[in-house]
Amino acid sequence: MRTPNPLPDAIAGRPFRAAEGASHGVTRQRMRASDLLRPFHGVRAHSIGSLLEAAQAYAERMGAGHVFAAETAARLWGLPLPSDWRQEEPLVIARPHGATRGTGRGTRQIAYAAGLLDVGAHRGLPVLGPVATALTLARRMPHEPLVHVVDALLTDSWRYPDLELPTRPHADPVALEAFLARCRGHNGVPALRAALRDARQGVDSRWESVTRRAIVLAGFPEPEVHPLVLIDGQERRPDLGYRDLRIAIEFEGDGHRERRQWQRDIGRYAAFEAEDWIVVRATSADVRGPATPLIQRLSAAFARRA
Repeated sequence: MRTPNPLPDAIAGRPFRAAEGASHGVTRQRMRASDLLRPFHGVRAHSIGSLLEAAQAYAERMGAGHVFAAETAARLWGLPLPSDWRQEEPLVIARPHGATRGTGRGTRQIAYAAGLLDVGAHRGLPVLGPVATALTLARRMPHEPLVHVVDALLTDSWRYPDLELPTRPHADPVALEAFLARCRGHNGVPALRAALRDARQGVDSRWESVTRRAIVLAGFPEPEVHPLVLIDGQERRPDLGYRDLRIAIEFEGDGHRERRQWQRDIGRYAAFEAEDWIVVRATSADVRGPATPLIQRLSAAFARRA
């Protein structure tokens, strides 16, 4: 098979509009070559293997004032969503009220109030700001995943993986409530306000949010997020805990499998247990559903304290 001719440097390695390619002397035959994809009408791209590549390709044909929103913007900001990106997931494109509606297969088009929702750029793409993104998510996202998103907006933890927010915390409860008051009457406001009521500050990951909410939904008192515990003069902060009952809850993600971290964890748990703390450990497989292993272990811990 003949190797296609190299593209001009100005468009090599990035998505481009067919008209732009033609302006650089690329023939129609070259633009139909097997090394170029046609993800959207009038656009050519070398690969679409990630959400970022899909968004970069669509950005070549976006209308004036159009921005990425909802799930697409959330993924670009690194906000937690309950599922990984898949190629069949539509890109969510928001246009200002009154602007011409965008088109394109593989997209979902919505409208937004340009005077209320902040617009910026991230990774070189036009995107709603993180808080505005949460409001567009709230139009159709269930309550629990939306709580996880608000937890991420409120966290001051730089250990939270994959977040690409410009500041941490990116928002605080008072500022979020003021934002919702300004947006009163807009779609998503009641849902986002309800999520804010159940959100908490300081989590290190989406799975800490999932674990905390699973405990609350099972009928237990709400645990503290990273409560301060002094053991032998050293500060210890379990993921979640009940200081009055001396019960610590630790969520163990994939990072805890690393040998050095695993050894540190063993020492931490031994220090807690030496001070008569009960350590309840959980993984992602332990927190799904109402009668999970996490809830069973926590029930046993409460029974021991009773």
